[in-house]
Amino acid sequence: MAPAHCVIKGCKTSIFNKAPGVSFHPCPTSIEMRNRWLHVLKNRCAILDWSKSRICSKHFENKYMDSQRRLKPNAVPTLFPALVTDSASKTIVKPSDAGRTKLDKAFSKLTQAELMSDIKFTLARMKEPINLNEFVNDDLKCRSDAPIEAKLWVLIKKQEYLNNMLTESVLKNNKQLEVMQKSLAETKSGRKEMEQNIENYKYVVKCLQEKQATLEEQIEILTAIESR
Repeated sequence: MAPAHCVIKGCKTSIFNKAPGVSFHPCPTSIEMRNRWLHVLKNRCAILDWSKSRICSKHFENKYMDSQRRLKPNAVPTLFPALVTDSASKTIVKPSDAGRTKLDKAFSKLTQAELMSDIKFTLARMKEPINLNEFVNDDLKCRSDAPIEAKLWVLIKKQEYLNNMLTESVLKNNKQLEVMQKSLAETKSGRKEMEQNIENYKYVVKCLQEKQATLEEQIEILTAIESR
């Protein structure tokens, strides 16, 4: 008697609950196809008996089925939906949201321009400590007795300076890019002009060759007349 259920782990399909159109299929008989099945079914079957195990059609793509819903000779099971937990109390967290904090989600909704504008607006409303320089050493490190406000402002100043450096670097790179693009455009223009000059020279040479041929014909005619 053939098995009454699909051998794929987590698949609940059986001959008693299968949906219309779902069918069961035996394992291949050739060594080559069995090796291919073993490769894709690794750790997906608790027990795989080549002569008795059956796999339902839900694990095969349509391209592996013929018009009569039979497996083609090259059919390989490739569809393995994720297991669904039976516990209603467990919540499945989407991989894209895993590890993301409220701040991360908020930042992802803002553009760089919006973030910079918000930073400038916030800094404009904050008051820098009047005696900030007294708490900073020459190496930009705060003294041990510096208040937390001074330490935070030093970090803000460092970030602001770094942003200015990055902005200058971007502007410099943009200028270099413009120069390179202009140079490339001039090179293309010069090449096009050179190609046009070459075509003109070819035309001049052709005209001179035709003129030379005409002169040679005239010389032959004159020579023939004189020889008479």
